[in-house]
Amino acid sequence: MSLENLKNIWLKEKDIFKNKELGGLQDFVKEVLQENELFNLKKGLESTPNQNRKYEFTIETSKEGRRPDYVIFIDGINIVIPVEVERFENIENGIEQVFQYQKDWNKKFSILTDGNEWRFYRSNKYKSFYLNDMISSPKDFLSYWNSYIKEENYYIDLLKTNEEEKIEQLNLNKQENRYIFFDDITQLISNFKGKMKAIGGFNNLIDNSFAEKQAVETSYAYFIQFILYKVLVDNGYKKFNDEYNKILNKIQKALLDKDFYSIIINEIKNISEYISSNIYKPFAEEQKSINKKLIDNLKGEIDIDDISPWLDIIVFINRYNFSGIKNEIFGFIYENYLKDLYQDKNKGQYFTDPAVVNFMLKEIGYTEDYLKEASDDEISLIDVSCGAGTFLYSAVDKIINAFDDGSLDTSKKIEELIDKNIFGLDIEEFPLYLAEMNILMRMLPLIVNDNYENPIDNKLKIFKTKDSISEFLETGINSLSDEELDLFSHIQKTALDYPSFMRDEKDLEDMLLSLKGNGEPRKRFDFVIGNPPYIGYNECCRQEIEFTKLIKDKNDDSITLGNVYGVNLHSIPNHPKRYRPNPNLYAFFIALGLALLKDNGKLCYIIPQTILTAGDLDVLRYHLSHNTKIKSIKIFDNNVFTNRGLKQNKDVATSSLILFVEKKELSNKKNKVKISHVNYSNKIKNKYLEQSILIDNINNWNFIKKDDMFIKFIYEYNKNLSSDIYYDHKLANQNFKSQFFYDGGYSIDEKQMLIEKDFYIYPKINNNLYSIRDASGYWPDERKNPKNKNFIGLRQGNQEYYFLDSPYKVIWSYANAKKFFYTDKKVIWARNQFCGIGSNNREEILYLFSLLNSKINFFLLKELLFSNNEKDLLLSLSSIKDFIKIPIITNQNLKIKKEIIKYSIGILHIEKYMLKDFVDFNTQKQKFNNVTVNKNELILTDNNGYIIKQKIKRKYHLVKSVIEEKFNNNNEISLNDLKFSDCIDKEEQNIIKDYIDDLVFSLYFNIDIKELGLANASNIKKLCMKNDFYNYI
Repeated sequence: MSLENLKNIWLKEKDIFKNKELGGLQDFVKEVLQENELFNLKKGLESTPNQNRKYEFTIETSKEGRRPDYVIFIDGINIVIPVEVERFENIENGIEQVFQYQKDWNKKFSILTDGNEWRFYRSNKYKSFYLNDMISSPKDFLSYWNSYIKEENYYIDLLKTNEEEKIEQLNLNKQENRYIFFDDITQLISNFKGKMKAIGGFNNLIDNSFAEKQAVETSYAYFIQFILYKVLVDNGYKKFNDEYNKILNKIQKALLDKDFYSIIINEIKNISEYISSNIYKPFAEEQKSINKKLIDNLKGEIDIDDISPWLDIIVFINRYNFSGIKNEIFGFIYENYLKDLYQDKNKGQYFTDPAVVNFMLKEIGYTEDYLKEASDDEISLIDVSCGAGTFLYSAVDKIINAFDDGSLDTSKKIEELIDKNIFGLDIEEFPLYLAEMNILMRMLPLIVNDNYENPIDNKLKIFKTKDSISEFLETGINSLSDEELDLFSHIQKTALDYPSFMRDEKDLEDMLLSLKGNGEPRKRFDFVIGNPPYIGYNECCRQEIEFTKLIKDKNDDSITLGNVYGVNLHSIPNHPKRYRPNPNLYAFFIALGLALLKDNGKLCYIIPQTILTAGDLDVLRYHLSHNTKIKSIKIFDNNVFTNRGLKQNKDVATSSLILFVEKKELSNKKNKVKISHVNYSNKIKNKYLEQSILIDNINNWNFIKKDDMFIKFIYEYNKNLSSDIYYDHKLANQNFKSQFFYDGGYSIDEKQMLIEKDFYIYPKINNNLYSIRDASGYWPDERKNPKNKNFIGLRQGNQEYYFLDSPYKVIWSYANAKKFFYTDKKVIWARNQFCGIGSNNREEILYLFSLLNSKINFFLLKELLFSNNEKDLLLSLSSIKDFIKIPIITNQNLKIKKEIIKYSIGILHIEKYMLKDFVDFNTQKQKFNNVTVNKNELILTDNNGYIIKQKIKRKYHLVKSVIEEKFNNNNEISLNDLKFSDCIDKEEQNIIKDYIDDLVFSLYFNIDIKELGLANASNIKKLCMKNDFYNYI
């Protein structure tokens, strides 16, 4: 088609092109692409492999989801250009898509057109041509097109330095630009990693079992120095801006002739070497291997593809403006990285907001005023799960602000203070590079300025560890006095499984020398701070974290659950647990943190509120309240943590508090603990509790979040009897001549559940009922043959098979129980899916059933065990034993207990009723296609229209509601289905339940009731309402 024909088609059809791009406009664009005097491309065959395509385009069908309209191939897969077509005068709608295509195709080019305007993108920069100009001056357009498709021109264009032509840089302090930044750096790393693998750049760094992960980490680490350099440029340090522009100009000139490509590599290598020589000398070792491979690879003939990964680094840093950048950007990078590399693992790590970090430092007194007054050996601080170094950055910031006066001598002094006093550990290598970067960014004014250069010689004291908990076991920290202690003497013994820059032997040797200084070993720390990881002990075992393997090793007594750096995380004194507890990982970090502290040292952690409620953390509550001086607990209703990275709007399901304690003997139990409660409106309520109250209530501290009324409620409620009266077999025999077995599930594999009926049922919970009616499956009574797939194994904590053999039981869901259920069926389940209490004493089980289901006890359990923002309310056996009290029964109130049992039977009996109990079915007809209720009759209609009337004996409204609910839209109804349909009077059941709840309330709070019976329920309620707690709950 000639240019004249193209012009005529456009003039004729352009108004139609405003309404849709499909069909006509896309066909027009295709003609433009094929026009000999313009693009001169041919339409490619689908059968041609992409790598063999030259100067052709395809209609893209291979990509799922987002697809460009056309894809141009200039030289195989080296130069690929996706094309997006938008409606005429609607071109702006395609901008986001072309950037996405660049990412999807991993290419730098894209074209966006509405038929009239043609935008030729290189990265985010574009040049526009209009159709009329292209047709009237095809030679000018063709000249540009031939230049556009040369890859070297892409780099020349994006690296221009004159103000008129340079690209507009993106400010990283703007949230929307961070999304682009994450995409860019992820793509950059992928390309660079692939190139370095191809030339063997990682061969001497990587153990195959960690290859992919370390390749990513090392690539990130390599980029950090270039970001650091650009920070110097963008923030006006010395003459870096002029030097940087000279580098860009040299690169542009060298790109014009491939014989000078080596100059490009030298310029890029010079940036790396400047940082390692003049800013942070330890970088030299980290980058040596990459730079050596780079030079070796480029000794022969090289082309643009060989050097493009390094050019891409320069284009990347040139695209962003790092002036005034806040350290939190590296926290965002960290979380984005974690999502990419650990999608299948719960690492329990969350980035801490800098505002929270600064609050915590202020809370423990790590302030500029303190630092100015303290001696040099009173400011040491460690974060043993430092991640991207947010806490360390802020601590360094405080030191610099306290002492910096602009002189070289003071700068050296500050560097020495940081070197000797700021420490970090983490289980992952990558965030440690970011932590280094964080601290170096803050120290830049001390390192380089217009008056002097003061490079950092020693590696910052930030180390990778197999896991922080096992890191210090060989130091004797549990037993040695400070005089004998050297915390880092062990560090070369506990090597990693693979080489690591963050635990390099030479670095460690230098570090040990620098730590000892004047021959003095590293003692304990003045401050321990951080945001430890939050995952359960079982998950730690599954991930085979080092300290869990040591705990399981019977030949190693360096750490046990009973002694984690001097803290017993198994049981409190005189109350040994009969099972292996599951303390959260953060409990181990608290134990380690306390061990690392000097006497009178201060610990501040942000941790989940489960420390207040979890049954297995009673040990931690005991140790903290008995062996430390608790200064403050700050509780948050709102989510403190929100997912960062590419998606930043999803709250993390964890509640948080900030714990601040001193490692100090508690000389006075009346020590006042400051309790701060931050509600959803961010309003703070402060109160003070004596530490003795925490000591007296180690089973649960959730009450500290509650108001004074709740404290009074708990005080009065706890005057009743402990549940030991049932749980303790000796007491139970004395009081009830029976035993009660509190038990969880058994060691069975529910996948082996039987479909056909057998000895036991596997219960299926229906929260509309109070009894167990349905089964998920069945299980045989196999206790003898362990090889049988249905063998019922005993779990740790099971009381033999006594619960299974108990004829009467109360059971409930372990997670998010809505009710407690009564059953006299033979039931079984796996593990702790449910919990239960079993006995041969039916009356007492019915009594417990009503106590547990009462409003007062559901209120109590929720208030004590549930934390805002946590996913689940967990009701363990321990929770019931520890928190549920039993009313004191006397001769005067025994009748109330009997009344409760009587009506408990009534509640359950209501669930046994069927429709046949309310309707006099006397017909022999078996099938119907319609059923209705008219006054006191059930009207049945068969297929022939014959009507049969059945008398409703009682509860007409109940029958009507059941029929309407179950049979209203049913055209095939059997007599059997009708007769045996449940007919449960929920209204009557609720009335009885309310009556029982009032009776239970009267027992707990000694309300004298003269007349019992459902007829007196309203009078009983009035008596109960006189008690202040009645409406409160």
